[in-house]
Amino acid sequence: MALTVPSRSVRLAVLAGAGVLAATAVYAVTDRADASEDQAPPVAAAAAGHRTTAPATPAAPATTPSVTQAPPAGQAPPASAGKTAPATTPAARATGAAGEKALAETRVTARRLPDHTAQKWKELAPPSTRKPGPEFQLNECVTVRGATGWQQQGFISAHKTPAVQDSLGFPDAASARAAYREVLAGMKGCEATSRALQKRYGLAADARVRQTAGAGEAAAWSRTWTAVQGLSAPGAQANHIYAVRRGSVLVLLHFDEWDSAAPRSYDPKGDADVLAGLAR
Repeated sequence: MALTVPSRSVRLAVLAGAGVLAATAVYAVTDRADASEDQAPPVAAAAAGHRTTAPATPAAPATTPSVTQAPPAGQAPPASAGKTAPATTPAARATGAAGEKALAETRVTARRLPDHTAQKWKELAPPSTRKPGPEFQLNECVTVRGATGWQQQGFISAHKTPAVQDSLGFPDAASARAAYREVLAGMKGCEATSRALQKRYGLAADARVRQTAGAGEAAAWSRTWTAVQGLSAPGAQANHIYAVRRGSVLVLLHFDEWDSAAPRSYDPKGDADVLAGLAR
């Protein structure tokens, strides 16, 4: 009998090229479950020939509007005629129409991302909306539970470094608040978690994590470390993490600066403005 593990939505680093410190990457999303479950497609490919840490299936075709055909002459219309057709988008199936709207309203554009002047962010693809697994793993430190809707937007910088926005919908504001507290707890212990991971892989325990801004139910952090490949790309880097609770939605934003790609240019003093933008 196959061993079944809980489904978990995970953000994975996808490296391009064969180099250990590849300079091009994208982020992919996958559900970890038993072998019978489908895996989610990557957000987008930043370059041809990329390799992933988990197999990916082609993106699902876009949903097309249903067309109701008129009944043959003399035949009564079906009993369901005149009723509103059910919503068919992934977000509507996951959270209902109100949830889909709430997720869409949190979307940020490339121009609103931090350090846009230096990074020159571009969208990788239109936002992807789907139902998450019971657990969503943001990074090595943060796991969020109980989301019922999920919208993800991927970005790529001029240096081929990634940014990802994840908006997680919950049944109500209280559930979203509990998820926000999970993020706070995970990031509070993130320095210790990151250093333990480095030691496990034989690296110097140089991880440093600090909160850079906070107001109400919104917080930002910076993590500088020599990363272990997996959820992160390997090598020296700075990770910038943002979390905002908006009603029944938890908005998460994450972008990286890799020393192998370009000198670090972002000043975390701007994180208060980033949080204010995500909260609007």
